[in-house]
Amino acid sequence: MDRLLARIGFAAPLTGDQAIVGMPMRQCAELAIAEANKTQALSSFRWELVAADDRADPKAAVDVAHRLVNDPTVIGVVGHKNSGPSEAAAPIYADAGIAQITPSSTNPALSQKGYRTFFRLCSHDERQGQAAARFAVRSLNATSIVIIHDGTSYGTTLAKVTHDTVLAEGGNIEFVQAIVPGERHYRDTVNRIKAQAPDLVYFALTEIESSLLARALREEGVEAMFLGTDGSRHSQFLLLAGEAAEGSYQTYAGMDPETAPAAQNFVQLFKARYGPLPVYGAEVYDATLVLINAAVGASSLNRSRVLGRVAGTSLEGITGAILFDSSGERYDAMVSVWQVREGQMDRVPFALVSKCVPGAESSLEPH
Repeated sequence: MDRLLARIGFAAPLTGDQAIVGMPMRQCAELAIAEANKTQALSSFRWELVAADDRADPKAAVDVAHRLVNDPTVIGVVGHKNSGPSEAAAPIYADAGIAQITPSSTNPALSQKGYRTFFRLCSHDERQGQAAARFAVRSLNATSIVIIHDGTSYGTTLAKVTHDTVLAEGGNIEFVQAIVPGERHYRDTVNRIKAQAPDLVYFALTEIESSLLARALREEGVEAMFLGTDGSRHSQFLLLAGEAAEGSYQTYAGMDPETAPAAQNFVQLFKARYGPLPVYGAEVYDATLVLINAAVGASSLNRSRVLGRVAGTSLEGITGAILFDSSGERYDAMVSVWQVREGQMDRVPFALVSKCVPGAESSLEPH
């Protein structure tokens, strides 16, 4: 039986600094495609991945989105990794009526624009920023905090939510400052932080900038606690920051596949084929499965039918139950807190987590 060719788009930075995360994320999607072709050998569809490099740049993401929607065999898109590219590409996917499922874009505004094509598997930064601020004030007893962000839609949103929540919790923000992504030296920022001598520095940054800043601060003798984002067991921050990572904390808006029973087959297959897992890798795998299951359930490669099935998803993925609300947010998205101890990223005992039903107020509870 000749099977119909069905393609799934994937968009992330595959070159440049952030390729260190984007390329392994691509491999997670490739693994999902390979497993689907193996387990659905008698189905009507033969799956392929169309991977595109958005270079973590919104302008490049627009070009990527146009290329993907102009390929009639692409039924949906997994991506983008970063919030800026997701925001730039979303209206193009919406105009084409093609499902976009991001595994890791955390800007909360992405689901508030009315696009019926947008879906998110991770938590978002209103919850992540609230969790970070409350953890800093309540658990770390930080009273003087400096916030550094990268000026992107990701960093500025996360910085604002964290800033406002710290103040609501009774903490004090010494200052908020933006740095320029791609720079290699942050001397002025480091000197300003050193002069202020805060209890804690909060990084609303990617792994690249946060690791560079952490190393520079420790080299200058700054002893403040560090709290950042995109942690988890597989964070590249450990490799990039080296000894400067020790003792630091990070929030994470995804899940830990190492401890999830449903993810163990994925973990073993990925490590055997590719090596160490990336952050949000399990979410990439599940996003790919959502699109595959939507097409199989619809018995069609028609984008409109696939989109309808994605919106009505009720799937037990390797990251847990997957259901979306009317804005594309995932129910029960979680935020956890991690700490670097002896060169390893570990879940903090009694970490604050945020289990949320979209539309309801976030709650922080022991885990």
